[in-house]
Amino acid sequence: MDAYAWLIDLSERSATRFFETPFARLTTAEQVFVTVWTLEADVNNGGFDQYYLNSSGDHAWYAPAALRAIGAERTAAIAERASAPFGPDGPAPDRDTRLASLDKLPEGVDDLWNDCDLAFYAYPDDLTALLSAYVQAHKSEIEGAS
Repeated sequence: MDAYAWLIDLSERSATRFFETPFARLTTAEQVFVTVWTLEADVNNGGFDQYYLNSSGDHAWYAPAALRAIGAERTAAIAERASAPFGPDGPAPDRDTRLASLDKLPEGVDDLWNDCDLAFYAYPDDLTALLSAYVQAHKSEIEGAS
């Protein structure tokens, strides 16, 4: 099974734990997996704008750290740039609070996000390979990874 198929399988097998357990109660390795996995899915589906609108954006504040944990330094910089309009703490982890703050973001944020989308789509880091290697190295800390 290739790395991408294996990650999809892991996501499906562990979806209940990953998406129903409060984020703070997941292991660090599970937090990294969930954050990177949902960031990639949402940005690829509708850009950073969609990512912040959806529940996946609940973990946007953690995305740069999660990306760095897997070695995706360039993608982490893109995520930081996209989140910069939210201020130094990043997007709120609470969806309702984050949605309210979207209306208060400065002019030009759509242009910034479009630029970030294009940079993300160029895949400056191989997220599949990096995430797969991270999960393999942390199998004992991720339910369903063994």
